Amino acid sequence: MRNFVVHKIANLLRLPVIGLDISDRTFKYLKLTFDGHTKFDAFGESDIPNGIIEEGEIKNESALVEIFKAWKKEHAWMLRSGVIVASLPEEKSFLRLIQLPKVKDEEIANAIRWEIEAHIPLPPDNLAYDYEVVKPLEGTPAHTDVVITAFPKSIVSSYTSVMKQSGLALAALELESQAIARAVIDTNASQNAKIIIDIGKTRTSFMTFAGSAIIFTATIQLGGNTFEENISRALEIDRVKAKEIKEKMGLNRSANRDVFTALTPALSVLVDELKRVIAYHEEHAEHLHGVHQVIDEILLVGGDANLFGIDTFVASALKTPVRHADPFINIRKDFAASFPPMPKTELLAFATTIGLALRIIE
Repeated sequence: MRNFVVHKIANLLRLPVIGLDISDRTFKYLKLTFDGHTKFDAFGESDIPNGIIEEGEIKNESALVEIFKAWKKEHAWMLRSGVIVASLPEEKSFLRLIQLPKVKDEEIANAIRWEIEAHIPLPPDNLAYDYEVVKPLEGTPAHTDVVITAFPKSIVSSYTSVMKQSGLALAALELESQAIARAVIDTNASQNAKIIIDIGKTRTSFMTFAGSAIIFTATIQLGGNTFEENISRALEIDRVKAKEIKEKMGLNRSANRDVFTALTPALSVLVDELKRVIAYHEEHAEHLHGVHQVIDEILLVGGDANLFGIDTFVASALKTPVRHADPFINIRKDFAASFPPMPKTELLAFATTIGLALRIIE
């Protein structure tokens, strides 16, 4: 995103890129190198103690800096030659689809400045923002559709400051949903409308992708931790054992009806939110000039998208095709040798990091 680019680093295409996905409880990293072919160098995950980041807001910069300094020291071999593209928290973003009068491309930036105040509930001077023009798939509308993405400047400054204090070579910051879409959506624009669901440990994000852009996002505070808490209470066991059962059994009603029953309320909340996202798309699809009004499919990503049976549960509730996304869909053919040695269960959890690393290519 042009306004969130932190450093103008020469010859970025020749440098390895580390995608750094930062959430409340963990950070994930993944390194790709590009020299005619894509090479998969390293990936991993580290914990962030409670209270350092809360709902995407960094509460203790100094503690986070120490964590990243230790990570940098331990992984000097990986970081020495690469630059970092890091995520910005979905729950702190504002994403709006707006219509501008028909204007020339060079006039869009100025036109958007006048629209910011009407569409985003923060003073323009307190925002860092970017925009993307949504090109019509058919017809020649008498207006220009634009997606605006904005963050409070304090959030962007906080993440930038942590990276700088940690001595990390930050090239850009980007919204998580945009990174995920880059990884899992086929680059060939089509009339299909999709919803991507990112199920993490503490939250679930919903992203509607239509035509060539993300046009709507929503986030709820529900994730893998909620599943484990519900299992823990229902079976009267500790969280460690609850996590083991979640990962082993999932929504296998025949294996353990009590676990299925414990998981159902949280998943019903997820489905209800998904119904609202679908309804919003159906109400606004006519403004997208050629995009299908009906959601064609739902894609699952995130660590807890690996929950056994969740695809079938959601598909049954919504009568819509649901499948696990492929975060390497656009780069499989570019790998020089065999496919990257990443377990399938890890692949969904690293969708954001893959998309962040691919940003430089874009």
